[in-house]
Amino acid sequence: MEGFLYFSSLKEFLRPGRLLPWIVLAFAAMALGVAWKHLDPNASQAEQYSNVAFILVFRLLALTSAVYTTAIVSQEVEQKTIVYLLTRPVPRWKLLVFRWLASVTAVFIVGAIGAVLLSAGVYGSPSKNDLLTNDLWALFLGACAYGALFLLVSLAFNRAMIICLLFAFGWETSVPNMPGEIYYASIFSHLQSIAQHPSPAQSGPKALQLISGEMNANALSAKTSLPILLILTVVLVAISAWWFTHFEYVPREDAE
Repeated sequence: MEGFLYFSSLKEFLRPGRLLPWIVLAFAAMALGVAWKHLDPNASQAEQYSNVAFILVFRLLALTSAVYTTAIVSQEVEQKTIVYLLTRPVPRWKLLVFRWLASVTAVFIVGAIGAVLLSAGVYGSPSKNDLLTNDLWALFLGACAYGALFLLVSLAFNRAMIICLLFAFGWETSVPNMPGEIYYASIFSHLQSIAQHPSPAQSGPKALQLISGEMNANALSAKTSLPILLILTVVLVAISAWWFTHFEYVPREDAE
């Protein structure tokens, strides 16, 4: 039953109609990678890739996670299908966790496609990109961490998508650029440290440095960020499973 839950949910998330917009955005990352040398002529290939990855690919990861994760419960409530979901002969926590795992897989696939296409655009071939392996690892951890956070938000709040988007594009854009050590509270900062990209040159446009989260020095290391993201993911998913088990969810009458 667990396998059926996972694969049926994954199939739902990867329907062509749902996947196509993300593929288009992945190709947009590839096009931006090709065009970056005109935006910053002094940038090396590694800097071109790094900047576009942090500006678009990792942002795409957060956006995809917000859309897919809120669909696990919030969308079911708003579309009034939550009753049918909860009638399945499966413990609630398993229902939630395996659907969450499917969403994490779908989000990682979208992020990986973006990273591979960007590598092709900048280097000509993904195999020439030495940063790709670390990025795929960071994208997977990011899919887990963002998914765990957004899952809890979707259980605790109505209109959770708005909160998730504000976090993904407000908090995650501003906090890594703030002075001091507040970047510890940003998932994106931890993903940057795990990706281990070379320190970017500071000659590029300031607005682009701001979007890519590189205005402030990030002193985090992969050894610090890895356990933080793993613990964060496990704790948030455990809380979400408890929450979903002990609270009732009914169709929303104001969702029309």
